[in-house]
Amino acid sequence: MRAPSRPMPLRTWGHPHQPLVVAATEGPSGPARPERREFQVESEDVGDRLDRWLSRQVPEHSRSALRRFIDEGRITICGNSCRASHRIQLTDRVSFDPPPIPSPIPLPEDHQLQILHQDDDIIVISKEAGMIVHPAPGAPPEATLVNALLGHSGQLSSVGEAGRPGIVHRLDRETSGVMVIARTDSAHKELARQFHDREIAKEYLALSHGIPTTLSGEIDLPLARSLTDPRKRVVRHEQGARESYTAWKQIRTIGNDSMKGICWFHCFPRTGRTHQIRVHLRAIGHPILCDFHYGRETKLDLSRWVPEAPAAPLQRHALHAWRLHLRHPSSRQSMHFEAPLPEDLVPWWESATAVQDGD
Repeated sequence: MRAPSRPMPLRTWGHPHQPLVVAATEGPSGPARPERREFQVESEDVGDRLDRWLSRQVPEHSRSALRRFIDEGRITICGNSCRASHRIQLTDRVSFDPPPIPSPIPLPEDHQLQILHQDDDIIVISKEAGMIVHPAPGAPPEATLVNALLGHSGQLSSVGEAGRPGIVHRLDRETSGVMVIARTDSAHKELARQFHDREIAKEYLALSHGIPTTLSGEIDLPLARSLTDPRKRVVRHEQGARESYTAWKQIRTIGNDSMKGICWFHCFPRTGRTHQIRVHLRAIGHPILCDFHYGRETKLDLSRWVPEAPAAPLQRHALHAWRLHLRHPSSRQSMHFEAPLPEDLVPWWESATAVQDGD
């Protein structure tokens, strides 16, 4: 298998040395202010940590966000400040003063974008790891791919969800790689149809713990939202779980030990569930490196496996959306795009040995 192409120079629009001044996002009447909320402790909850208990009462906020609200004084017990580690009591009266909800309207921002292709109907980019695709509910609509796209192009589709112009599909925040963006409403509808009908093929590269005993395989495991953490997905065989299929083959390895070595997986998801590849690889015993949701650690260095290698720290999950195959929404021409491996993954690829029966 040939190595993924090297990262191309970034093409930029705007003036990178003169940051765009972005207007306030509050809108003419300012941000919406949610009402103060009061919670009563039930007997079965006595003794639980305050932050853990609150995460069940207000699941729309993460525990880290709730701890921040506690530190800011937005959460009190009987009118007094408190700590996240407080063990709640039956007499506790917990109050929560939610922060103002920012305007959902994202504004143009001046960010660098790696453009793989652009025409009147679509833009194809290679998203950098760490960039959120679109503003999350309740989060400031800034520093996202949507903001960068608005700063790059005044022409994006408007038929998708509110505050998400041009966005037809998504990648997780820490996942890098290829994405297609719709510039017109007709292109958006046609691309959405192709995704829905599974006419668009996607290929990913994932670097995972362990080396499989077989060269390839298929994972057919239904996924559902976790009952304990709504941000996560789990394998669950019951009504409400969604069918999920991922084919894979191993293409490069570091080390020979099936337990201690690591492996580059070439993945072919046939469905597009949230966190699908991450959960599927974990389910077969090969969690992706540095996947803080489903893996074992948050930071690794290549020297752990290749002592003589230069420092190559990895601080995000090693998953890259490598290739995308689709038909152009207007011409119906078959198109194929490949996003080069980003710099943080290149040393891990080059230090690996190609599997004999790989591509």
